[in-house]
Amino acid sequence: MVPVDGLLMTTDHLRIAVVGASGGLGASTFSVALAARASRVLGLTACVDANMAGGGLDVTACVEHRPGLRWGDLARASGDLDGAALLRALPGERLLRVLSAGGHGVGAGPLEPPPSVVRAAVAGVASVCGVTVLDVPVGGDLWLELLAGCDRVVVLVGLAPRQLADGAALADRLADGPPQHLVVRASRRHPDLSDAVAERLDIPLVAEWRDDAQVASDAVRGVTPGERDDSPLARLCNRALEVSGALADAPGPVSEAVGVTR
Repeated sequence: MVPVDGLLMTTDHLRIAVVGASGGLGASTFSVALAARASRVLGLTACVDANMAGGGLDVTACVEHRPGLRWGDLARASGDLDGAALLRALPGERLLRVLSAGGHGVGAGPLEPPPSVVRAAVAGVASVCGVTVLDVPVGGDLWLELLAGCDRVVVLVGLAPRQLADGAALADRLADGPPQHLVVRASRRHPDLSDAVAERLDIPLVAEWRDDAQVASDAVRGVTPGERDDSPLARLCNRALEVSGALADAPGPVSEAVGVTR
């Protein structure tokens, strides 16, 4: 087994945030799918839930039934956190691990950890994963700080008038932050309009993400988003990883170094 300290001296560790400019665009689903695809190609990947008041990203990832730590179990932690030990304690599927909110943890601590714990946990898991995907909702105390600490930000924007206004407002807030990449949510194909939105927001367009009934059907069956190689969502996430530079910049698989196996 390769020592984690030695691994950190020789590899880069990418943080990719996913943020929806409006509610209901599927940012959590996209976050899990992006992490699932990264885990297939790059090895051990973490998906971090930054919506502390939500029902839990573990449900979106279809691992809510698995034992392991959730945010509430870390609420009384202090100081730096051992990233490798934390990853081994998280629920997951294959080489994907999920740090989630929700009420399914093994402890009885408060549901929302303090900001110091959030910072320490994100830093810990990101230090030992090739890619860490953060599902970051707009608002709250830490969202801009979490986004600023990422290497890439994937922004989801819808095409309804209010959604476009939300997208413009978010783009203004993120203008001085990390490089951004745009995914346009659409009920059907709107290539010209999506290109116009990307130009208006001055964010490079990855692709459109059109409504897909299979995503909801998979969730009912307990299939993790992005798990099916032939799905449109998997192909979109592969494209997002390629465009963001993750496939070129991230290290090789690191699962052996932290003792997590398939």
